[in-house]
Amino acid sequence: MRQWKGRQVILYHGNNGHTQKVRGTLEKWDDTRKYVILGPKMLAIPFENIAYITMLPPGRERRNRHPAKLNSIGYVMSVPLQFDNAIYFQSAVTVWKDDELIAYNIKLASHTDHDVVLEDGQTLSKEGHLFVVRSLRGEL
Repeated sequence: MRQWKGRQVILYHGNNGHTQKVRGTLEKWDDTRKYVILGPKMLAIPFENIAYITMLPPGRERRNRHPAKLNSIGYVMSVPLQFDNAIYFQSAVTVWKDDELIAYNIKLASHTDHDVVLEDGQTLSKEGHLFVVRSLRGEL
């Protein structure tokens, strides 16, 4: 089965007479720990729960339907969790001060209750600036 690593498969698994069908990419086959990892959600499925594995027929493989690109709609960040997520996910942020554009599509390095540090080292106040984040849409 290791020859199927990286290939898209349909895996039937379950226990107590109940079987589920899962479709994904066989990311890892671990003989030591006795499980497989099925992507893209990185599901760990123990060997003992696997009923059947079959490779997807040619032409049925999942394609990247929508490549990742920045969403055209931005969201004004106002709560600390939004700043945390922008830093964690390395989101594109646009910074405004009144009608003046301060930074376009820049990443945040860190933030406190009152200030934000941009990737270029600038420190800006949250109170005096407007931070607009744009999320990625599509699949990476």
